Amino acid sequence: MSKSAAAACATLTSALPERVITPDDVKYESVRDFPWSQTCWLPAACYVRPHTPDEVAIALKAIKETGSQFTIRGGGHNCNPNVSSIDGSGVVIDLRDLNSISIDKSSGIASMGAGSNWGQVYAFLEEHGLTAIGGRQKDVGVGGFLLGGGLPAFSNLHGLGADSIANFEVVLADSTIVNANRGENPDLYRALKGGGTNFGIVTRFDIQTYEIKAQYTLNVYDRADYANILRATVEVQKAMETDPKYGMFVTFYPTMSVVGLFYADWASETPKAFQPFLNLKSLVNSVVPTTNGTVKSLVDVLGPATHLRHHVSMASSKVSYDLYLDIHKHWLAMLEKYPGAGNMFYALQPLSTAVAQLAEIRGGNTLGIKRVPQSWWAFAAEWSGQENDAAGYQGVDELCSGMRNIAEGKGQLLDLIFMNDASVSQNVLASYGADNVRRLQETAAKYDPDGVFQKQQKDGFLLRKL
Repeated sequence: MSKSAAAACATLTSALPERVITPDDVKYESVRDFPWSQTCWLPAACYVRPHTPDEVAIALKAIKETGSQFTIRGGGHNCNPNVSSIDGSGVVIDLRDLNSISIDKSSGIASMGAGSNWGQVYAFLEEHGLTAIGGRQKDVGVGGFLLGGGLPAFSNLHGLGADSIANFEVVLADSTIVNANRGENPDLYRALKGGGTNFGIVTRFDIQTYEIKAQYTLNVYDRADYANILRATVEVQKAMETDPKYGMFVTFYPTMSVVGLFYADWASETPKAFQPFLNLKSLVNSVVPTTNGTVKSLVDVLGPATHLRHHVSMASSKVSYDLYLDIHKHWLAMLEKYPGAGNMFYALQPLSTAVAQLAEIRGGNTLGIKRVPQSWWAFAAEWSGQENDAAGYQGVDELCSGMRNIAEGKGQLLDLIFMNDASVSQNVLASYGADNVRRLQETAAKYDPDGVFQKQQKDGFLLRKL
């Protein structure tokens, strides 16, 4: 344990005696091992679990004054070590007890603590006949999802999760608590919509809610039929440009392909663009037959993540069937090269032109999304045992870099690296474009002039890396 971390833990224990968990506490191991990925089960010097924004401010003041390193944890769903986890060199500010949820029925604005997860949010809102533009897994935390942009099931309908945020409550580096919205601190408001943890600790999100019906199907296919599966994918992407109710993902695993088909209405007949998928002879099983439900019930069937070791990397591209085929063949080669990477897979996540347009209409976010139909590619692996770490990390990194080379060679690569699916080694903020980078740097200098969130955060998608 570092001296500064030990000093921070001692100060925190004095200032917030009921909130600090140290290595000799019986709860220590369960808090340490809370993240979904074992790669993040790191032994922090201590964990502080504030219950109010004022306690967050007290915790941040203690950490700042002792010079300790720190990380911020919400749902613990980022698998990059030292982003929401840390070793003995620092303190984890664990926000999970900031989990209150309420609704203003007149405006439809829901307020939720930064430590809430989407399962809690969906369950609460469904009681009011509403839903949110949130995560596709119920154990994903609200905070990390929204600060990274947030890709929902129906991105073409209401944009990214960040685009529905009406207000942030933020603890700044000097421990003052402010609101950021279109009227108050608008530069901070825009920066937080995709800018991550560079500016302060968000303690509450106020977001617009909606009434959304969800019809969904979850199918398993023989992955050998990839050519037809990818051709059908392109057809859905074409349909998305004229009908924003379409949503989907296509994931290829070593043993199968899983396709999620979503429609934001209870259609009496199968939406036309989905028909090619339902006609494929390679259909092995309809794990979830076509169901009329809600966003909550959709997320419930997608299930929680597995507690293995994980690595991720991300890239984005334009829509191209030939490109998709080449990327798939590259993935097949990586499976052979890195057998130790275990379950190494990729997910193709389509977005329509509307996503960029919706961001602009709603005050702008900071991602710099191009106004073109596109795919966000999540490359990932999950495996058991530290002995396979090298294969897992190298396999995913080479899978992603190879994809980028292929797409760039075809003129189909897009700059954007989506934070929520990215490796911490990727230069996410730089991918937002020079103008957005400049605005982010100016905002950080204004709200954190001492650079606390750059100097003392252990790691993350930070401006100091530019």
